[in-house]
Amino acid sequence: MTGSTGPVRSGIGGAFSALGFLTVLPVPEALAARGRGVATVFFPWIGALLGVSAAGVVRLPGDAYLGAVLALSLLFLATGGLHWDGWADVADAAVPPGLAPERRVAILGDPRVGAHATVAVGLLLLLAVWGLARAPLWGIVIGSALGRWVMVGTLRWAPSLRNEGAGAGMRGDARPLLAGVGVLALVTAATALGGGGRLVLAVSCGLGVAALGTTVLVRRLGGLNGDGHGAVGLLTEITTWAASAQLAPVA
Repeated sequence: MTGSTGPVRSGIGGAFSALGFLTVLPVPEALAARGRGVATVFFPWIGALLGVSAAGVVRLPGDAYLGAVLALSLLFLATGGLHWDGWADVADAAVPPGLAPERRVAILGDPRVGAHATVAVGLLLLLAVWGLARAPLWGIVIGSALGRWVMVGTLRWAPSLRNEGAGAGMRGDARPLLAGVGVLALVTAATALGGGGRLVLAVSCGLGVAALGTTVLVRRLGGLNGDGHGAVGLLTEITTWAASAQLAPVA
């Protein structure tokens, strides 16, 4: 009995640890501490939960674009804006042409927000609102799950920019293959419910942009830190929303 209880407790702790890391919701610290080593396995499931919440707000009666703004506000509040600050910092560091990698890394650590960050956040917000307003339910949920899985993947497989920080600290515990089981289960369920080939294309778009974004950041910065992992995950999430909205728009 004791041997079977350990993994169960660890799994429950991992789910709470993932919830505490990816959202601002309070979790029992003693319980979450038991599962920190397996927390990344549950990242896609927390993403799916956030996606379901967003989709529920979008589908409320009324204008779809207003619903999308409200859904995005809900996600912002629930996550504390996690990853948007990373997107802004990465844009300031990686977008300007002709800078040496050392200069880009210095900009990445600068708390001030520049013009490139402002434009990048505005453009991604526009794409997010458009995608949320038009994407089917499966597109929103899968996009939110896929974005969190990509963060687990980059933690494990992308070069690390620094040896300290949240990203470096979680690198050894990142389990993309186990986390991928959750994404696969969600994709299978969505396909059975009518996603079909459009779902595969939307997911492919999200993964393609994730690979491209990771490659650009590694070449320009030398590796990814916590901001980079979050930025790539956020871009994947919103790209998947937009791709599903284009492929299977809600009337």
